[in-house]
Amino acid sequence: MDPFDSGRRVAEGFPKQRMVVLPRPVVDRALRGLLPLQLVPSEIGYFPDAANHYCDRPQGTLQYIVILCVRGQGWVKFGRQSYDVLPGNLVIILPNQTHSYGSNPEHPWTIHWCHAAGSATRYFTDMLGRRDVLPILHVGGYLNLIPLFEAMVDELLLGYSVNHLTVASMALGHLLALIAAGGQSAQVDQISRNRIPQAIDYMKSRWQKTLTVPDIARSCNLSTSHFTTLFKKFTGYSPLDYFLRLKMQRAAEMLDTTTRPLKEIAADAGFSDPLYFSRVFHRIYKMSPSEYRLTAKG
Repeated sequence: MDPFDSGRRVAEGFPKQRMVVLPRPVVDRALRGLLPLQLVPSEIGYFPDAANHYCDRPQGTLQYIVILCVRGQGWVKFGRQSYDVLPGNLVIILPNQTHSYGSNPEHPWTIHWCHAAGSATRYFTDMLGRRDVLPILHVGGYLNLIPLFEAMVDELLLGYSVNHLTVASMALGHLLALIAAGGQSAQVDQISRNRIPQAIDYMKSRWQKTLTVPDIARSCNLSTSHFTTLFKKFTGYSPLDYFLRLKMQRAAEMLDTTTRPLKEIAADAGFSDPLYFSRVFHRIYKMSPSEYRLTAKG
């Protein structure tokens, strides 16, 4: 028998809970080049209506911990700072971070949670670091994350073969990428959170024009300073940098699908100077428009 198919441990504590803890040798072996991605869910579970749930780790853990609250309430504490956790909130606990957390005694939380091990988590760290986020996040459409948690549990309950571990690893990578790309501070009010997609739609509908930051801010009824700060937190880019990247993306589509001269494509993207257009394109794509057009794709 493949040793990765033995030694499964599924613990019970809350009615209808699901939990898988990978044996340490399985995790170590998986992270020694066994998987395409150096990432594995070392522990993962689902705790419904978890009354009296409590955990205290003064020394932290070696892994990332991600907790998604889908019902009820809870709390998490880092040092002296405590945060409430509500439905739709994600708790992000970094490696070696002192922490404790637990369920609200009157409204116990229902949570999906996962420990993520492996060197690939550093990309998650970088993505989150660029977004200046707080440890409690809100992801729009957070219910779409639940199938990824469930897929990892389902796969690991089948065994620890390379195939099962690979599927679980890729699901975890997908989960972390969605969190890093879409997670916003839970302290940002819902009205403001909805205005950034509104601003992006405004930019998309006017990608051929020249816009200023005040123009874009007015499109979603925010002050320029508030909009700029909020937009950077949501996207990782300044508004004008994002708008330029949107223009270059549309220009790249025309380079891929037409034989139109570069001068015409630059003009369509709102650039009167083709040389300046080429410099901006090169900054984003790391090659000139002409080189990009000759690069094989698909």
